[in-house]
Amino acid sequence: MHLIVIQESFQNLTIIEFKEMMLISSLNYECEMNKNKRKKLTAGVLGGMGPLATVDFMSMVIDHCPIVTEEDHVRLLVDQNPHIPNRQIVSNNKSNKIGSMLADGAIKLEAAGVDFIVMPCNTAHMFSDDVKAEINIPFIDIVDETINEITEYFSDKVSVGIMATTACINAKIYQEGLSHKGKTCLLPDNHYQDECMKGIFSIKEGSNLLDPSVTLSSVANHLVDKGAEIIIAGCTEIPLVLENKDLEVPLVSSTEVLAIKTIEYANHLTIKRNYNKE
Repeated sequence: MHLIVIQESFQNLTIIEFKEMMLISSLNYECEMNKNKRKKLTAGVLGGMGPLATVDFMSMVIDHCPIVTEEDHVRLLVDQNPHIPNRQIVSNNKSNKIGSMLADGAIKLEAAGVDFIVMPCNTAHMFSDDVKAEINIPFIDIVDETINEITEYFSDKVSVGIMATTACINAKIYQEGLSHKGKTCLLPDNHYQDECMKGIFSIKEGSNLLDPSVTLSSVANHLVDKGAEIIIAGCTEIPLVLENKDLEVPLVSSTEVLAIKTIEYANHLTIKRNYNKE
């Protein structure tokens, strides 16, 4: 409660005017308190896996954020580190190194003042426990959020096709989560999984040997032929060349899901989804 001292300048106010003044003061105080309670949060981004995918994630955070002025955008502190070792061939020593490097990046972001951590690389979530064990702030999981997105907005879709790196698929991080939600997972056959990897790494490495959009489209259509009612772009390189409008069935971009959840968490709001094909 405010202690209001009535000075001589207030003595000429009528009772109604005085009550109105007190009401305005109270409302201003409550607005300020609410503003403090809903302080916009800063996101820490463990990026660079790969660099283009991280930039694409940042662009989506900008594109999807409802704004009136530029101050409404989300503040991002980004560790763009392409020197994290390749996540595809993992020995015990290499696994420990990857986990340690990711955790170190997260620790430094937390020390820099971020309020939560995101990591726009699906395969790197094989090491998410290493990160979470070393920080004292929330970690928003791209895999969990993508599965939740499908469960909430595509509850009628049962057969889910997964496009991801071979290491991500072998780790079963999507399959286990989707199975718990009552979904059936469809994976590319060996030939198409090899094609998926070629498409992903042609983007990562800037190769001109093939058109990744054609290659990855063929993998997606293969999954549709196998009965997929919806497809997860479970690698953040895939949405760089493949969009929802390109397929007969919905394509859920894990990059886009993480971008939207980053905005919602940072700015305390809910963003309306639109998965209609244009």
